[in-house]
Parts: sequence; C-alpha cells; structure tokens
Amino acid sequence: MLEVYNPNGLNADGTRMHQISFNQSHDRDATVLANGRVLWSRWDHAPGKDAMHLYSANPDGTDLELYYGANSHMTGTNNTVVEFVQPRQMQDGRILALERQYTGVDFGGNLVIIDGAHYAENTQPLAANSSLTGPAQTPATTSNVQTIPGPSPGGRFNSGYPLQDGTSRILVSWSQCRLIDSTQTPPAIVPCTPNGLAQPNVQAAPPLYSVWMFDPVQNTLMPLMQPVEGIMVTDVAVAQPHPLPAVILDKVAGVDLDQNLVKDVVGVIDIRSVYDIDGMDTANPNIPTVADSAKTPPGQRPARFIRLEKAVSIPDRTIVNLSPAAFGASDYMLEIMGYAPIEPDGSVQIEVPANVAFRLSVLDANARRIRSAQGVWLQVKPGEVVKCNGCHQPAAAQNVPACTTPGQVCPTAHSHGRQGLFASAWAGAAVGGVPFPHTIAAGPGAFIPQAGETMGEARMRVSCANDNPPCKQMVPGVNVTYADVWTDPAQATPGAPINYRYDDATNPIPAIPTTAVCVTAWAANCRIVINYPEHIQKLWDLPRTGMVGGVAFDHTCSQAGCHNPTNAAGAAQTPAGNLDLTNSASTDVPQEFTSYRQLLFPHNTVIMGQPGPTVGPYMNAGSANGGASKAFFSCFATGSGCNNPSHTGWLNIAELRLLSEWLDIGAQYFNNPFDPAVPVN
Repeated sequence: MLEVYNPNGLNADGTRMHQISFNQSHDRDATVLANGRVLWSRWDHAPGKDAMHLYSANPDGTDLELYYGANSHMTGTNNTVVEFVQPRQMQDGRILALERQYTGVDFGGNLVIIDGAHYAENTQPLAANSSLTGPAQTPATTSNVQTIPGPSPGGRFNSGYPLQDGTSRILVSWSQCRLIDSTQTPPAIVPCTPNGLAQPNVQAAPPLYSVWMFDPVQNTLMPLMQPVEGIMVTDVAVAQPHPLPAVILDKVAGVDLDQNLVKDVVGVIDIRSVYDIDGMDTANPNIPTVADSAKTPPGQRPARFIRLEKAVSIPDRTIVNLSPAAFGASDYMLEIMGYAPIEPDGSVQIEVPANVAFRLSVLDANARRIRSAQGVWLQVKPGEVVKCNGCHQPAAAQNVPACTTPGQVCPTAHSHGRQGLFASAWAGAAVGGVPFPHTIAAGPGAFIPQAGETMGEARMRVSCANDNPPCKQMVPGVNVTYADVWTDPAQATPGAPINYRYDDATNPIPAIPTTAVCVTAWAANCRIVINYPEHIQKLWDLPRTGMVGGVAFDHTCSQAGCHNPTNAAGAAQTPAGNLDLTNSASTDVPQEFTSYRQLLFPHNTVIMGQPGPTVGPYMNAGSANGGASKAFFSCFATGSGCNNPSHTGWLNIAELRLLSEWLDIGAQYFNNPFDPAVPVN
C-alpha cells in the first residue's frame, strides 16, 4: 500500500492524504520524479511471483504501471537474484537504486544506475528505442561490491541519495569490508586485504555503516561521519535547492473522468485483444479470421470469457491466527468479482471495481482458464480507463537462454505492463462507418465501429450512448452468460447461447457463493467467495435420488457404498475409485475434510487391510484445465470413459462451473479469513 500527499491541494492540517496503490504487499521508498510521477519499490507478491521492482503512477494513483526490473533480478553477483529498492532520480534523469538480497547480506548491497527512460528491463528497451541492447543498469562503483553473503571486498551500501549540484556525487550509507582475525587473542576486527580474503574459512565482521560522500566519476569515498562500533547510520537524505518537479493535477470527475463511473466506484479495463501476446497475433490463423463468424464459428473460438479475481487481504495474526489448513492447497485466498464475455476479436471493455487489487483470467467456453494465471495485481481508480494491447507470456515460458558466466550481461525475459513496450497486434476496424465482416449492419443491435476501434470499444460506445442505463453492456456479472450479439444470421450461423447461472432453477447448486442481490444486479462490491466445506463438500453430500423407467437410483457421491469407506451395510470397504468424498476429518490434516485432501493430494490406499499403491491427486489446484482436473471433469461428460457406473450427467452445468472456478482460483479450503469455521491455530 502506498499513500501520498496530494501536491495540488494539501490542507494546512495535513489532511487529504490518499492511498494510490492497492498492492497486497509492501510498497516503499516513494520519490517524485522530475516529470511529476511517483516512483517506488513495489513488492510483487502475487501467486507465482515474489520480487521487488520499480513501479510508477500519477500522484492521484491513475496510470499505475511497471517502471523497471520485473525480469532483471538475476543481476547480482554471479548472476544471483537481487531486489530493487530505494530508487532516487539523479540529476541526469537516470535512477539510482540499491540492489540487494532480501536477507543475509549484512543489511546492504550495491548501488546501480538505471536508464529507465529507455528501458523496462536490463536488456529490454522500449519500442521507440528498439535498437538499444543494454545493459540498462550499471554499478555506480567499479569496486567489487558483492550482493551475496560473505565478505564484500568493495564494502556494501545501505542507502544512497544523489546530489543535484552537477557533480554526480551521491550521499551514501556505506560500510567498509572488514574481517574477524581469529589468529589474534582476543580476535580482532581488521580491514579486508587480498591475503585476508584468501584465507580459508574467512569470517566477515559486523557491518559498520556510516555516512560518506561517494563520487562515482572518481570512484572515491570521503567520510562525513566517523563510524562508531555498534552503531549503524543507515538512512541518508539531501536537502538542497533544486527545480521543483512538474505538477500533474488530480483527474476531476465530470471533466477528466466519467461521472457515472466515479459514482459507482468503478473503472474500465480496455483490452484490444487477448490474442495479442507481447505484440504478436497468436490467434489461429489470425485475429481478423477468428473475429469473422463466417470463417470461424463462435463455438471454435478459444477465448470466450474474462474473469475478474480479487486478492483477499489476510488479517494480522493478532486479529485472526489462521492455520495453514485455512489455505489448503494454496498459500493465498481469492474472491471472484465477476465475468464478462470476450468479443469475437478478443477485445474486452468492461467495468471493474476501483481501489482493489485484482487479476484477469482468460477462459474457454466451459469458463475454465486457458492460460497461466496473471502474476501481478492490477488496479483502477474510480473513473479511470486502463488500456492495454493484450496479454503477456510469463517469463518461464519465454525460453530465455541460461546465463552462467560470471560478469556476463544476461538476456532478460521481456516484461509487459508499461506503455510503449509493444505495438498492438490488432489494428481494429480498417475504416469507420463500415460493420465488421458478417455482423449486423443496421438497427438497434448494430455496433458500427469507428476507424481503429475494436469490437469491444465499438459495442460499449454504442451501449453508453443508447442503452438505459448507459453502458449497461459494459457491466460484468456473477453469472457466466453469452449471447451472440454480433453475427448477422443472414450471413453466418450465430453462436449458441451459454448460461452458467447460480439462479438457474433447472440446474441448481446446493449453496450459492454470493448474495441473491448480486445474482440479479451486479455492483462494485459483489463478490463470489468459495469455501470448500460450505460450497464444494455440499456437492458430494447432496442427495441425488430419483426414478428412471420405474427404477430408483441414488447418485449421492459420498453415500455409503460409493465414495465412502463403508458399504451400504456399514462394513468397511475401499471407496469407489480409491476416493473418499466424505466430510470426515482427514488423518493427514484433521482441520480439513478427507474429501479435500484426497481430491488434491496424493494418498495411500488400503486393499484387503494391506497398504496399497499411492493414488491421486484427482484435481489440479490452480487449474480446471490441468491434466488431473480435465480427467475428473471428463467423467461427467457425454461418452465418459468413467464406468461402473457411468457418471455422465451426475453433476449439472452450474455445479461443474462452480468446481471449475474454485479450482482455477487455487482450490483453497477457505477464501474468507473471517468465516466462523475457518481453521485457526
């Protein structure tokens, strides 16, 4: 979280401080750049991500974006991982930052100078500077400063603050390299020497940080405060005249921001195409063909829905001392804020709740995620419209060459999330006033684009102008629904409707994980909160009885004789498929149900009283389209290979949707840390 004082209207009593970042982990070391934007070090601790790099935003919190370093962390000593903290702008516009490990390096690291005006990563320039190859960051000193544990011949920096006097000098907190000489009695602290550093089992002495003036041009350090044993002077700052930064005025509702969006506490996400991956058209064969219903039937489009997933802020242990069992298969909790259909060209323009941390997932026609989960939290301010070209390939999937040579400038994975990194792969409508190919051309259902508009932009512009209430087609919902509003039936076959609704009386679910109000009318505070005992276990325990052809049946999953350790007579048995779906306390984790553990973790079987093979898991936590999850869902599909007996149709489409979204967001045991039943220590 980051709070700043509004530079355009701070009251004399210090009020009007407002929060501009809704990150779920620490935001620190904020500074104001010469252009008026705020720069800081952000701890991106989202699922699949754990690193500190640099972000920037306007002083009112709008236009928040990555500034530098998301994929440049392996730039420490011997290409080890470092974090970027304490950014400060130098007089020439470059950024001074401290790179260091989280812990284990005597509270310090090395100062680096970053060319953030031209680069987003050490070897990734902005598109306008594509001929540059890097490196973007260089050490401030030529001395051998180590960012790994152990003695550092060049000492270590704890902080730095550049002067603005034309000399390039930097006020620093620095500690000389020192060793403990155990050959003396008693052991003594001595300066590092090549001979001392070459000794076996060399031991670093405690750091002795004090204030120095560092001249990177001459590579010299001049002491300003005499170091004192047992005292560390770590934080330095410079007070001197310098030009004031540019003033970026707060955006005003009704002038810069849509008044209705501000009133509803929402912003807008505008994605040109989810098929645009880092500036490449990945649609098969291309976006225009996929967008054309006459060439690609709607049912064959891979990306059908977008899901908004909100981070759950975990309370301090003094408030709720959560047990690890509360999280289950994940180490985080998530809520779902809503769903919306993706337009045929892959574009999306929808309202999203403001002032919360969220991520997006691209889904197939079954409402299951088709790509890796997004690794960073997004946010919008009330009334803000955030535009992006498309999506991003995670660093792990980019096949960046390994870098093993010490001192080598390693190629970095490219980042996404800063304006100017990639050109859009989708140009949108070639000309204005002409309908997209094979779409409705006239009447109230026509969405005629302006030149360059995506289908999402055209649809929402028309909706905002003509619908009552305005922009109603931009509003997401907790139900997953699709109706083909584009295809002209005289020219092509419209797509079949999709309805996965919580309020579908023909496909009921035992417990709806949201409020009745949100089911019928979405608002910015609507949430889908799925807790396994309350919502998923009830699927297994729900009585599923009836008559077919005069013959009674019972398809209750956890009944005796089925996925239960006892048979109908009460005698012990091996559960069907070696899968116990009862709500008994697990022998592995007593605070979790047996069904939960056996679905998501390997477990040992017992056959005829003897230990059998290990089986499971039957689902993939974090992916409804993972191999195990896909096999599980296939059991309920037509033509299922699950026999003895067949499970086809035993779970309805709404129940399968509930399972899918729960798996995709992490298959947590609880997603509400304040639930009265949540496991605690």
